[in-house]
Amino acid sequence: MNKVDVLIQPFCLRFSLHKDEIVYLVASSAEMQLDEMERFMGIDPAKDQLFDSNLGFLPVATTTLIRGEKTILVDPGAHHVGFYGMLKKALQRFDLTFDDVDMVVLTHSHHDHAASMTLLAGKPVVLGEGELEYARAGQSPAEVDARFGRMGPQLVVPAGGSLELCPGVVAIHTPGHTPGHISVLVEAGDERVAVTGDLVMVQAEYERRWGHWYSPETVAQLNDSLTKVRDWGPTLVLPGHDRAFRPR
Repeated sequence: MNKVDVLIQPFCLRFSLHKDEIVYLVASSAEMQLDEMERFMGIDPAKDQLFDSNLGFLPVATTTLIRGEKTILVDPGAHHVGFYGMLKKALQRFDLTFDDVDMVVLTHSHHDHAASMTLLAGKPVVLGEGELEYARAGQSPAEVDARFGRMGPQLVVPAGGSLELCPGVVAIHTPGHTPGHISVLVEAGDERVAVTGDLVMVQAEYERRWGHWYSPETVAQLNDSLTKVRDWGPTLVLPGHDRAFRPR
């Protein structure tokens, strides 16, 4: 039987530049981190652009461990999570090392989800069709190629399709947050667990209350992808930046 555990819980710091110093802010609620804190910082989403608004993120994404016929690590996390040994320490709680991991899944290529994958060099890596090209376009192509060049074979989830990773574990294409975004659906005994990455960053998004930075076109794509996940009937959802929850 497949087992699903949260290996590292999500968290997010916000920061802003005040004179010549970076000032960090934190709130306990995921929704507060993603929306209300912006208002506290004097940011008006109706007119401010994300990358010109003096708003910074230092996020820790949900890292998930799936154990069944294969041991699968979903979203190994940000650089600082791996560099300071936290990913290694998290695996040790389950008496595992990097060598015990059979496969790495990247829900998408953003640094907070993917940067620490190189600690699992040589392991097969699962990603969505078009995600590597998206990463090259938005990041340094040399950096992206160097990271992926350290990994093993690439297993690609086709656009609009799915890929079985092992019995009871399927990765499906859920574009919106990024073009090649994928989610992982796990049959775990009586549980149906959806590991959504940033298709659903927080519980509110599962309820279709989308953040104000999304364009209407992106929201339409997110809604289509979310419908696929919801129709599967998950009993437990592991979002990208919020604690696990049971759908209402």
